[in-house]
Amino acid sequence: MADSRAVYSVREVARLLSLSLGSTYALVREGEIPARKLGGRWVIPKKRFHAWLDECTEQPTDEPEGWA
Repeated sequence: MADSRAVYSVREVARLLSLSLGSTYALVREGEIPARKLGGRWVIPKKRFHAWLDECTEQPTDEPEGWA
């Protein structure tokens, strides 16, 4: 059965991005990853997260060729 939840937990996003839990919480608190604090815990709306991720991977970088 497909997961019908509308949000990810910070732990799930950390796993999806292959980041540490602490780094992911820092990105959430800084507003880098779209999230909301609900009832004392952070949740990441799935649709907004995937749109943010797509946007991040589509933007050109200022890095030298071969670094992206």
